[in-house]
Amino acid sequence: MALLCESGDGVQGAESYVSTAFIDTYWLNRTHIALAATWAAGTTGHKEGAAREATAYADAMFGPYYRGQDRGYAQGLLFPRSNAFDDAGYPLPGLPPELQAAVAELAARALSATLAADLDRGGMIKSEQVDTIRVEYFEGAMAQKTYGLIMQALSPILNGSQPGAPNAHWSWA
Repeated sequence: MALLCESGDGVQGAESYVSTAFIDTYWLNRTHIALAATWAAGTTGHKEGAAREATAYADAMFGPYYRGQDRGYAQGLLFPRSNAFDDAGYPLPGLPPELQAAVAELAARALSATLAADLDRGGMIKSEQVDTIRVEYFEGAMAQKTYGLIMQALSPILNGSQPGAPNAHWSWA
């Protein structure tokens, strides 16, 4: 089934913020990064699935912290938004480039691993020891993998209330 992409106008049933062609170009411009080869090796079907997973992950993990409000139930995804402004007070576009770049980054990762894997007992490991190797997490440590680059990329469109909110605001444009 063909990938239905958001245009910035609130496409009903949209499954991804970006097309596989967008992600292809994104990674062609970053061939020095190992994830570029991972993306290039994917089949069309796998790439479309990865774009869907990346978008679902972005909305699930960061959607509650997107600036503004979604425009209505009929739109397929959480962007575009109403009353969404950047730090300078300018309206955010219907499809921010930061969100598109974050989904492209996540999509390449989704080809080789689940973005939000199921975790035994919620991943709250207090201590783990194998022979002489021991892992012990600090109290309150996130139970799942975190993607620092993604958090930084999305920071201009997030409201700042998310856990681990970055101070830096920079753009992918």
